[in-house]
Amino acid sequence: MGIWADIKNRIVQFFRKEPPLEYEVTEYVFSDRQPLDGSSTISFFVNNPKPDVSVTRTFDSEDQAVNWLMENRDFKKMLFSNVFPSANSVKYQCGVKEPITIPNKMPGDIDILLYEQGKEQNAVGIECKIVKTESLENQPPKINKITSVQKKGTIQANGYTEIGFNRVYLLIILLDDGRHYKNPNVMFRTTPFKWLKELYGFDWQTRMSDDIGIIYVHINQFTTNHINQTKGLGLRVEREAIPILQPEELTDKIKKLDKTT
Repeated sequence: MGIWADIKNRIVQFFRKEPPLEYEVTEYVFSDRQPLDGSSTISFFVNNPKPDVSVTRTFDSEDQAVNWLMENRDFKKMLFSNVFPSANSVKYQCGVKEPITIPNKMPGDIDILLYEQGKEQNAVGIECKIVKTESLENQPPKINKITSVQKKGTIQANGYTEIGFNRVYLLIILLDDGRHYKNPNVMFRTTPFKWLKELYGFDWQTRMSDDIGIIYVHINQFTTNHINQTKGLGLRVEREAIPILQPEELTDKIKKLDKTT
């Protein structure tokens, strides 16, 4: 009887566990651009009369989305300050291939390469993957690419560790079209956590090296405006990367790469 009572208590305790905390970004920036047309008043964060293209269909490729992010001053500030908190001069390159990677072999290319000027031995390789979510009228949001991110992203990130970067991150970009959510404050029109549990609750450790860090990036379109006009940008370091000793050969390649760009 004692054994069965113990089992019963364990089951009860399991179902009484507090639900996991919702995903939160550590940093967030809202921005809006409005023309100066001589009007006496200017309104920000309001919908344009004609809806523009969804952020989920704005970028033709993953590379285009990554380049768009890295051209954004607010995003770069968030990324650099989290990855290199005390650095004064961080350099970056996108879509790096030879001589860092080998043609036709995983991971293909390095989506983002970060390093401090003069400290190339502490380079950071970042593999980027995109998840898209689109709000719909009176029905659950349309979400895609989560399974692909979990499968392909982990494989490619593991490939970065084989190259030998001092640190490696998997950066997941959530393109969130929240225009049809009903929150009265437009800035909070984002996909609710309950629809993204598959993404944020995934056990990365089962498929990815423990040394690899995880970064979530949120690109939120909460008005009818184009994402280039009005947006929210958020970043959270979910798991810090563990540094390893970077091979001198790789460091030399990065130094040579720096001289040619």
